[in-house]
Amino acid sequence: MATGIKLSEIEIVARVAHARHCANFIKENEIFVFDIEGRLLPEKSTANLCLGMLARIQPALMIAKERVEAGLEPLPVTVPYLDCYDTGIDYGGMGKVTVNLSTRQAE
Repeated sequence: MATGIKLSEIEIVARVAHARHCANFIKENEIFVFDIEGRLLPEKSTANLCLGMLARIQPALMIAKERVEAGLEPLPVTVPYLDCYDTGIDYGGMGKVTVNLSTRQAE
């Protein structure tokens, strides 16, 4: 990460890479957008609210903020994909959603 970038200039995007039988009707290519402080930006997000998915994303948001403050890239390569807590219809749950995390310049 280039030095001198302000925290307010970074957004974390969780793009839905896969959605199957989601009870919240989340669909592929919808997004959750967060500021670097970890706050959901509903006006920039297109996916329906899902507490299970947000709970999975939240630790990655904390890591991203700490990494930026240390002058590192926000997202380590070990955290590109996260899935919701639902076990999926094949295992007695309702569905399954997987998101791909990335960063972008705040709009």
